[in-house]
Amino acid sequence: MLESCIEDSEQYSRRDTIEIHGVVPVEKVEQVLEVIKSVGKALDLTIENSMVSACHRLRSRDGTDKPPGIIVKMTRRIDAESLLQRRLVKRNFSTHHIGLTASPAQPIYINESLCPGRRRLLNAARVVKGEKQYTYLWIRGGKILMRKAEKAPVKVITSQADLAKL
Repeated sequence: MLESCIEDSEQYSRRDTIEIHGVVPVEKVEQVLEVIKSVGKALDLTIENSMVSACHRLRSRDGTDKPPGIIVKMTRRIDAESLLQRRLVKRNFSTHHIGLTASPAQPIYINESLCPGRRRLLNAARVVKGEKQYTYLWIRGGKILMRKAEKAPVKVITSQADLAKL
């Protein structure tokens, strides 16, 4: 119970934070804020300096040549939600949309930032989704949601026990 309360609090503190993943290349002298602005522009959203509280690249994972993701903490939750919503509307969002056309288009993903406990639970839910033939798995407001089929009821996953009940 206490662990759940702490995790909920930690997740709530990330409500204004998004993550950008995909093959957004790292440059030697990189202005991460400019990368974020170009992503916003490609999604028809003007991102001003005052809208971003902090932003930085994540650490590179050992043994991978894939560029690390970008963490963006927006100053207002509505701005983070707006960016996430714009990404949902624009299907097949890729590096070509932000002007990187020298190489083949690579997808760019924009997601809510999850605390470590929720990220582990999401990974476990991905496994269960495949095993139990669930069609939908998504995150909304820091909550992990699953649905077996189009009209089936939505299941909120808060723990490993919820996954075991599916």
